[in-house]
Amino acid sequence: MINNFLFKRKVSIICLLLIYSCSSNDGSHGINAFIRFDDTKHDFGKIRYKNETKQIFKFTNPGETSLVIISVETSCGCTAAHWTNTPVKPGKSGKIMIKYDAAFPGTFEKTITVHYNGKDSPAILKIKGQVAYPEDMEEPAE
Repeated sequence: MINNFLFKRKVSIICLLLIYSCSSNDGSHGINAFIRFDDTKHDFGKIRYKNETKQIFKFTNPGETSLVIISVETSCGCTAAHWTNTPVKPGKSGKIMIKYDAAFPGTFEKTITVHYNGKDSPAILKIKGQVAYPEDMEEPAE
């Protein structure tokens, strides 16, 4: 009987601590981070067919709380993203590297959606360019 009472008391204390830790004084509930990108768009121009191309989007945290990138979604499988996966402290910087696999000739325009712990989430990045057709590729000099 005493063990049951102690168990219930511990559970009650843990629940109260969880509720307290999830609340904040400003009412933002921990989603008050900000992100500022140097650029949100990049034009690769004309790129070679079947050539993987990369672009780094740099960002800073101008807010007063740590910025955490939760996920980065790309609009197709030909685009991959790698990002700073540790909290970015106020005033510090991070990056998101985008790789585009130019497996299909023609023009492209892709969207990258960045989810983070801020009320303005998600942020949108865009890349575009034109993949040269194989017959348009220059022949190597002999």
